[in-house]
Amino acid sequence: MKNKKIVLIAHYGEDYYKSRVDFLNFLEENNMDCISFVPDDDYRSKIEKLDKKVYYYNYSRSWRFIFSLITVYRFFVKTFRVEKPDLLFTYKFFPNCVGILAARKAKINKIVATVAGIGFLEKKDQSFLIKMVFLVYMRILDKASLVVAQNSEDKVLLEKYMKRARVIMTNGSGVNAENLILDNYERFLNDNALDKNKKYITFCSRILKEKGILELINAFNVVSKDQPFPYDLIIAGWFDEKGLEERVVDLSKGNAQIHILGYQKNVANILQISEVFTLPSYYPEGVPRSLIEATSLAKIIITTDHKGCRETCIDGYNGFLVKPKSHNSLIGALNKLAQMSAQEIELLKQNSRKLFIEKFDRNVVFKSILNELSE
Repeated sequence: MKNKKIVLIAHYGEDYYKSRVDFLNFLEENNMDCISFVPDDDYRSKIEKLDKKVYYYNYSRSWRFIFSLITVYRFFVKTFRVEKPDLLFTYKFFPNCVGILAARKAKINKIVATVAGIGFLEKKDQSFLIKMVFLVYMRILDKASLVVAQNSEDKVLLEKYMKRARVIMTNGSGVNAENLILDNYERFLNDNALDKNKKYITFCSRILKEKGILELINAFNVVSKDQPFPYDLIIAGWFDEKGLEERVVDLSKGNAQIHILGYQKNVANILQISEVFTLPSYYPEGVPRSLIEATSLAKIIITTDHKGCRETCIDGYNGFLVKPKSHNSLIGALNKLAQMSAQEIELLKQNSRKLFIEKFDRNVVFKSILNELSE
């Protein structure tokens, strides 16, 4: 029997390298032949070492992408007609839009589009232009066979607009904890002036105001001001908002327990030294991969009672849910954490790992997708 041919479109190289290759490996383990389309960016040299069949396309993660729309669309259509895949997987906004339209033009029968949060389209009721983009996006998604949401709120929203496509929900995109491999651990500690004998709470994300970074620093400054707080705070990630880095540095000034590390290629190093992972986000998330990775390594979670984030934390079971945009709620959670016994801390950590195995492990998520496709 001939193997099914699968095509996958990723929206940038790092995402493909760190998040999609594991899914391709799973598909190949299930006797499928896989081909990928990946933007030609800084990760090309790493991707070329993976022994995967990959086509590279031009894409900019800014408004300039509009200049490549027609060229990329034609490239997709042409290559789809040559490869004749049985099934297409697309991820996130640009691949969903261009990939779905190209696939329909090339007469691909099955299309699975993953919506990992709706991002800026969350503001559709605040802007006529965004509303129009949102409605066009919904019409394109409806041309897919299956639309995958990653939290219950997005699933409900998508179901309102999908007349043809079927909407399902998965718990994230699937994480393999075995892929979280340490680099030189001692060197990492030394390079970042960290002490392996200290306990750390870590924030590691693309840094936007809506990720709750300012509320987090304000809260940490309060709990660590008058008496020694048993945890230091690590802030890692790249700043993706003008003027925000200066505000973060200014707020952190004078607090020796705050460590700003910048962008980290290997999140495993930070997770390894951390006992707690926090993301007090009110951004329109899917399910943040960083939170899932933290549960996979048995870290206590402090995050917001906000769509996508709340999927990774049961309040009091494996961490604490806080109110979005509330540094007072964060203060309460941090103080609770500081007062817990070693046994209580250990139980929260074990529960995080249990939650990961039940909901987020790659085998659970990937099998759920294949099961939906076989129906």
